[in-house]
Amino acid sequence: MVVAHDGFGVVLGAMALHRRAAAGRLTGGVSWLHCRESPEVATVLVRVAVERGAGLAAVTAFTDPGPAEPGLPGLPLHDRPVSTEVFGDAGFRTVDQWLLLHRPGRRSASETGGCPSLWVTPEGVLPAQRRPAPPALALAEWRERLHRSLERFDQTGGGSALATVDLLSPGASGRCHVLEQAGFTEVDLLRSLALM
Repeated sequence: MVVAHDGFGVVLGAMALHRRAAAGRLTGGVSWLHCRESPEVATVLVRVAVERGAGLAAVTAFTDPGPAEPGLPGLPLHDRPVSTEVFGDAGFRTVDQWLLLHRPGRRSASETGGCPSLWVTPEGVLPAQRRPAPPALALAEWRERLHRSLERFDQTGGGSALATVDLLSPGASGRCHVLEQAGFTEVDLLRSLALM
């Protein structure tokens, strides 16, 4: 971990770095970075990441799931515009881009009795089904499964629902349209990056 602080020891930002060996190649990357969106702090932290990645086969950023739900990798573009810009200025480019969507619960938080959120994964896994949808699942069938799962979820006191769509995959616009029809709205864009 790298911590940036001022002359008085006040923490201004922090970043977790990792190194991995796979297939005879040593790669490194940024697991997470927090800097209160200070351009100066972000620049220093990203510069350290680039310097520590010198000589490695690849340097990535935000390719591992974060600790918070939904556990999808990515730097939120709307919530973290300064960090996004600093990574871009340092030569990082988008390798994955996910649209994060949210559908509010049909009942208030007190009425759901602590019911967890429904998570519609990028592969089409709906927790109520406990199995992934086939990779080449037709949009009409995916729409029907989503509708049934949301209906069951609402009947059991469901809270909010989250979904993502891989915007770089075939059929992304169709899945976005289906989710919008089901009451989902965009929250943010999540990007995984690589130093090019």
